Amino acid sequence: MYHYPINHDKLRIGKLCSIVRGVKFLFNSANHVLTSLSTYPFPLFFEEWGLEGRNVTQAWDNKGDIHIGNDVWIGYEAVILAGVTIGDGAVIGARAVVTKDVSPYTIVGGVPARPIKKRFSDKKIDRLLQIKWWDWSEEKIASHVKAIQSGSIE
Repeated sequence: MYHYPINHDKLRIGKLCSIVRGVKFLFNSANHVLTSLSTYPFPLFFEEWGLEGRNVTQAWDNKGDIHIGNDVWIGYEAVILAGVTIGDGAVIGARAVVTKDVSPYTIVGGVPARPIKKRFSDKKIDRLLQIKWWDWSEEKIASHVKAIQSGSIE
């Protein structure tokens, strides 16, 4: 939502992600400038206010691109805000509003989203981030799919 080409912001989604129905990504243009005396987006309506058209992007705070890691599960009707990075293997709970970065293999939920727990031990998370199984060939994944499903890092 609010993805206007003039802003050049991007949504990057990793491999093997599960994104459930109703998920929304709010891009930078959904933000209004908070340092101004008014939150009204004057630069967006530059013609009416006698402003220069080249300054349209000054109507909102630019928080950056949205990055979704690999093997991420984003639950029903979750909202992901601009500038957020969701780490590999993370789980976003249904209807969560993600306003801050989510660490790899962390489960978050709520409004605003907060960490609930890590999916695995720090040692196992480090190992998963090293092997990056999602970058393997389809054949290699297929030959290890039972180990992946069972949670066996060995």
